[in-house]
Amino acid sequence: MYNSLSNDKNDVQPKNKVRVYDYIKNHPGSHLRKISKELDMTTSDTQYWCNKLEKMASVNSRRLGLYKTYYPASILGERHENILAILQQKTPRNIVLYLMENSGATQKDLAQYTGFAGATINWHMSRLIEMGIVYSSREGKFVKYYIRGDIADLVILLKSYYPSIWDKLSDRLAELFLGVTYATTSEITGEHLHDKETTASNTNINEKLVENGGTGID
Repeated sequence: MYNSLSNDKNDVQPKNKVRVYDYIKNHPGSHLRKISKELDMTTSDTQYWCNKLEKMASVNSRRLGLYKTYYPASILGERHENILAILQQKTPRNIVLYLMENSGATQKDLAQYTGFAGATINWHMSRLIEMGIVYSSREGKFVKYYIRGDIADLVILLKSYYPSIWDKLSDRLAELFLGVTYATTSEITGEHLHDKETTASNTNINEKLVENGGTGID
C-alpha cells in the first residue's frame, strides 16, 4: 500500500499523501482538524489528500456528529469504526474504560469519576448509546450503563492501537481479558477477514475470530 501511494506520478506532493495515509492508518477514527494539526498541514491540503485517498479506496470516512472521521480501508464494520472514533476522544474513551472496569455504573458514578456535571455525562452517554457502544438499564431508581456487544472487539482495538493505555489498566481487568490480549490488529483489520460482526454480549473471542475467518486463540 505504501509503495502504491508514493509512486503516483500525477501527484505534485506525493509525500503529503503518504503522510496523511500513514497517519490515518496509525490513528483510525481521527477527524480532519486533528489530522491537519498533527501533521502541521493546512486544512485545505489535508482535506484534498483525504478526498484523494478516499477516491483511491485507500481510506473510508464516516460522519459522527459534527466530525467526519477517517479509517484505513482495512477496518471492517461500523462497530469497529465507532469504537476507534471513540478511543480517539479523551472523555468518551475514559467513560468506556471506566465501564469496562465498573459495569453497571450510574450517571452519578460517572460524574464523580470524570468531574463533569450530570448534564455533560448524559450527553456523552446518549451519544455512546446511539453509536451502539453502550446501553442503559433502569434498575429501581437508577439508570445503569453497560458496554454493549462483544467486549472483545473493544479490547483488541484498544490493545492494538493504544497499547500504552491498555498497559495502564488494572491487573484485574488485564487478567480478565488475558486471552484477548494475544489478538493482533490483523485479526480485526486483516486482509483475509470478512465482516460478520456480532453484537451478542456472550460471544467468545475464539468464536468471533473463527467466524470472521481467523484461526482463533489457543
